[in-house]
Amino acid sequence: MPKPKSFVFNDQNQTNSYGFRIITNGISLKRFSKNPMMLNDHWNSTKSVLGKWENWREDKDLLLGDPIFDTEDPDAAKVSGQVEREFINSCSMGITFKREDLKIIGEELIMTKCELYEVSIVAVPSNANSIRLYADNGEVMKDEDVKNLCLSLQSGPGTTFDDETTPVEEETQTLELNNPINMKKITLSVAVLAALSFDTKTPEQDVEEVEKRVLALQAENTKLLAAKLAHETAAENAAELSIKTQVDLAIKAGKISAEKRADFEKLGKQDLSLLTSTLEGIPAKVSLSAETVLAGDATMTKESFQTLSIDAQLAFRNTSPEAYKKLFTK
Repeated sequence: MPKPKSFVFNDQNQTNSYGFRIITNGISLKRFSKNPMMLNDHWNSTKSVLGKWENWREDKDLLLGDPIFDTEDPDAAKVSGQVEREFINSCSMGITFKREDLKIIGEELIMTKCELYEVSIVAVPSNANSIRLYADNGEVMKDEDVKNLCLSLQSGPGTTFDDETTPVEEETQTLELNNPINMKKITLSVAVLAALSFDTKTPEQDVEEVEKRVLALQAENTKLLAAKLAHETAAENAAELSIKTQVDLAIKAGKISAEKRADFEKLGKQDLSLLTSTLEGIPAKVSLSAETVLAGDATMTKESFQTLSIDAQLAFRNTSPEAYKKLFTK
């Protein structure tokens, strides 16, 4: 069987049909990793499951994954063949998101965070024309609703929307420059000159050059903010992994029961260092059978007791207080 071809789930440098792009490092795979569904054109039904995705990973600005088709299913086998013969080479993400994570950064509309819900095989390019957005309840958002949301963000200050999402102009204060139609120069303050790297001794500057430098600063700000968001997301993912690992090890060591997992994971999300110190302070469960001595064993003697480890001695005293008392009152 040939090695599966990798598909591009997301390219953060490409703008989708709704007019925004998605930061790759801001895509949470927590839900997707538990059920990496491959659907046919976003149809959410058992009949539309083509297979699953494996080996999903980030590669610079890209989020990639490898398709594993259910070739026992005739429809999936047909699509698999079309992919293998390179008649189909596109996929599309289905995501859920919070409204506040869709932001205007500089002059761009950017989704900084989202949750990957599913990835579908589609006939059109994923970033350019195809993406499916889901509401928190799992229902597909209508195109009109998504477009109105993007429009409301791009309208900027001074515009609100009524119940029918119709723009309503509000009274706002704006900074107006004395700007005749043919004006080519603008006078700037010393602070603005310094911020835009102009000579502070020359307050009058070309309008086009000012605009050029402002746009450059906006682009740099966008780049820095994207890097900051990527760093924050990586830190959040590392913290989640640390919490899960510590709780798993504590359950395995018998420090806590599996029923207490949710409580300790909640503690870790509130204060990771407190979770670490709390789990370190809980003694591991000691099996006396590992020391070839059972609790309450009638053959226990002072001599055999002295050969046990400190943990085993404490466990014997706690689980068999009467036997322990008799051992040292003879």
